[in-house]
Amino acid sequence: MSELGSLVTTIVVSLAVSTAVLLMMIRPLRRVLGMMCRSGEATPFWVSFTIVMLYAVPLFISMMWIPMLEDSVRVIRVALVGSLFGVIGGLVIIGSKVSRARQA
Repeated sequence: MSELGSLVTTIVVSLAVSTAVLLMMIRPLRRVLGMMCRSGEATPFWVSFTIVMLYAVPLFISMMWIPMLEDSVRVIRVALVGSLFGVIGGLVIIGSKVSRARQA
């Protein structure tokens, strides 16, 4: 696979993983952030911020680990691992922040 092919494959895999996670979480995320924001005006910002971060972090991690000039299966596997690592890390951080804010 060419370097450009590796790059494009990594980006597509990362965006697909983030989209799948966000499709499952967007409604509950909006509700939780809506309950946490004392004024409704802050909710759209925090929802947008969280969405951007759940796309950016997995993409960043995946881009750091791109195997260049490797076979396509290895590129996809590494992209999946990087994307999942980023999504799980982001969700852990978001979950810890939400749980701390709800206890306060």
